[in-house]
Amino acid sequence: MKHFRQILQLCATIILISALLSCGKLSTKTTRNADPVYYKSAVELAGAIQRGEITSSELLNLYLKRIARYNGAVNAVVAMDVDAARARAAQADKALARGEIWGPLHGLPMTVKDMYEVVGMPATAGDPKLKNYMPKRNAIAVQRLIDAGAIVFGKTNVPFHAMDFQTFNKVYGTTKNPWDLTRTPGGSSGGSATALAMGFTPLELGSDIAGSLRNPAHYTGVYGHKPTFGIVPRSGHIGCVPRYEDIPSIPGKVAPYQMSEMPLSVAGPMARSAEDLELAMEILTASGKSKEGGSRPELLPRPKKPLQDYRVAVWFTDPYSGAEIDAEVKSVLLKAVNKLRKADVQVDETAPPGISLEESRQLWLSIFVQRNHLPLPEALVTRQKKMQAKWAEFFESYDVLLAPVTPNVAFPHIHTQPMSERTLVINGKDHRYMENLTWALMAVVSGLPATAAPVGLSDSGLPVGVQIIGARLEDRKTIAFAKGLSKLVGGFVAPSSYKD
Repeated sequence: MKHFRQILQLCATIILISALLSCGKLSTKTTRNADPVYYKSAVELAGAIQRGEITSSELLNLYLKRIARYNGAVNAVVAMDVDAARARAAQADKALARGEIWGPLHGLPMTVKDMYEVVGMPATAGDPKLKNYMPKRNAIAVQRLIDAGAIVFGKTNVPFHAMDFQTFNKVYGTTKNPWDLTRTPGGSSGGSATALAMGFTPLELGSDIAGSLRNPAHYTGVYGHKPTFGIVPRSGHIGCVPRYEDIPSIPGKVAPYQMSEMPLSVAGPMARSAEDLELAMEILTASGKSKEGGSRPELLPRPKKPLQDYRVAVWFTDPYSGAEIDAEVKSVLLKAVNKLRKADVQVDETAPPGISLEESRQLWLSIFVQRNHLPLPEALVTRQKKMQAKWAEFFESYDVLLAPVTPNVAFPHIHTQPMSERTLVINGKDHRYMENLTWALMAVVSGLPATAAPVGLSDSGLPVGVQIIGARLEDRKTIAFAKGLSKLVGGFVAPSSYKD
């Protein structure tokens, strides 16, 4: 607990120093050169609260008013505990007046994905049978954010059991993409991504088992980080399982001591800046009073080198038919690579890892269907270790690998057919719906960190993101690269219809 407090105090000091170096006080007015308050980063807002430029209560009310005004159009925030949030915001303001700082997120309002247990709000997983399920405790990751001072006031929408890369269910309905309401924001963290893009929250807690963080970040123009497997606790996240009797599987049917054995899925942050991902990861991976069974590895130190010293590999094309990238997406990705070259970054487009995308997909599927029968068969474990060894060898020569997140921009809602019958159009041709996951699965099955970062808009005016993959435990490196990349390509851009 002492170590945890020291980490939080250090993070708070970093925020205060950053704030002192920033230009001017926070303004609640929109100007040509400044975003509205609700589009400020979590780091900026946490610093503003601690400097007394805005109170926690005032910021919470700004978000609640914006949600009341615009949530009906996009249906991102599906549950709130306003009374409890206002009470905690008032407590945060009183504590600050006494000179007390709870942590680096002191008094910061935020929302989390409706797969996490949060006291005072339902955790439904989009399942009508769980509509009235009210958790008695917070998920560990949620509690860590609260211990750092955050005020979790709302839940964001998900697909049924988080089992789709669109976001709709029979409990709360369909979440829409703020860039085009006829299109999906992705899934399963689609509500999380839309809430960020709409300025409903400065920070989100999502999860990823098949691109569920990175896919929505790409479709809505925000940031998402899939951590190295096993470094962020998952207890209190309702598992993605095919049978209702296993809901919630984490916790519930899976004992705490087995959490470290649960394959593939991770909990991770989403935000509007790489700096916010960095801060959130420090909090989520800090040793706290709430722990999950099994030992957890430590992240490697933050790299101390400029962007120009990164060794960057690029993998945008592959002979596997399911890896075809739409020209509209590829064009934006190549422009980002050209900007890296012009900034004197070492880029190698001729050295994809000696790993088959198709093999990664097949191994992921084999593990996915076995994930509720622990331990995994030894044959699968052996295959996974061989693939991880290949990645480790690759990252001896490169710092990061840039790859597509998905093959297309946000696509129109498809809800009527089962997933097995759906198709997506790539370069004018029909592709199987599940091929959308091809590029996202390789980091999942190998347990690698992967940061999704916006790099621009397509010719049709929709966001495009890039996937930044790093070696195991190099989460700080992929996020640092995303931070440097944002200075070249511009980072998050608010949807034009909702900038006011």
